[in-house]
Amino acid sequence: MKDTINNTGKIVALTSFIIGTIFLAFYLYYGETVVNVYLAFLFIVSAIIVNTVLLTVIIGAAVLNRINRIEALKTIVIMLLNIPVSILYFYMIVSFPGHEFLL
Repeated sequence: MKDTINNTGKIVALTSFIIGTIFLAFYLYYGETVVNVYLAFLFIVSAIIVNTVLLTVIIGAAVLNRINRIEALKTIVIMLLNIPVSILYFYMIVSFPGHEFLL
């Protein structure tokens, strides 16, 4: 069961990264005309909730299960790598030329 949690955490982290990157790429290439800002905001909120709940479960599994602790810690690091990526994406959107209204 613990391997299932770790695999789920990795898949969710990768999926969040890919969908976020797709939203960013469409926004930077096409602008607001193609990217629905409300849909992107809904994705961000749902990704934060899902990733936080799953991260909490994996941390709990790492604390309670000594056998799979290293694998759980690897999954935690993979999931936490999305935080600096999302900060970079936010900075890119805010500093994108022609979108001074976001500042």
